[in-house]
Amino acid sequence: MKLNFIKMSPCQNTTVFITEYCPKEYYIAVAREVMNYDSLCAEQVGFIVPPKNADSVLGMEMAGGEFCGNASLCAAVYVRYSGIYEKDDFFIDVSGASDPLRCHVEEKSNYVYSAECEMPFPISVKDAKIEINKKKIKGSIIDFKGISHFIFKSWRDFNDYDKVMDLIKSKIESDAIGIVPYIELGKGEYEIKPYVYVRSTQSHVFEKGCGSGSMALGVYLKKYMGLRGKIGVMQPGGTIGVEVGDKNFISSDVKITCEGSILI
Repeated sequence: MKLNFIKMSPCQNTTVFITEYCPKEYYIAVAREVMNYDSLCAEQVGFIVPPKNADSVLGMEMAGGEFCGNASLCAAVYVRYSGIYEKDDFFIDVSGASDPLRCHVEEKSNYVYSAECEMPFPISVKDAKIEINKKKIKGSIIDFKGISHFIFKSWRDFNDYDKVMDLIKSKIESDAIGIVPYIELGKGEYEIKPYVYVRSTQSHVFEKGCGSGSMALGVYLKKYMGLRGKIGVMQPGGTIGVEVGDKNFISSDVKITCEGSILI
């Protein structure tokens, strides 16, 4: 099988889109190959499809059918880069979001774009408590369609990601699960190190950046701390902007790194 692809980097959360038709029954096999170190070494994989809504200019489906914030930013950039739509503002359809997402994209330099996307509201926000090594961790499970994030206030030497993941897996059934410990830095700045499990591909990845995890932190801070407005969420690959209010948005620079064909 030979498939055309494009690879992008929002906060180094390397995202590959298959840009031509691929039957859904091959999504998982293709994604596993694309994520392999000796292939395209992507952190996540999506597929460009026709839009479902009349107002949308593009459709994008993740391999596992989950919602993905950073992939939504990349899909918005692909619209502009490919010439599908040449104005800055438009709508796209993405897996895990029932309504079209409003996007704004501007070209900053060759192959680098500034992107902002509206995010869907979570399905639910629930308190959650677990215990690791006799230490109690209190947080919240933010459930988007297809992905749930466990958000909790952390400490610098926290490293029990797999233990926390196993406990959260036992509590919820979701297509994907993120473990998102956060540290408050002050002046509207926060830091996270997201760890994401996707059930369909059985992948566990320390993502360089996580858009939906960043949005989940914003939702958490809005509910428990009364946050409204913008914050910066630092992560290993850079900073993602989050805005919470009557509507929610994330934003980041996205770099297009390569495109071509993959042989599978």
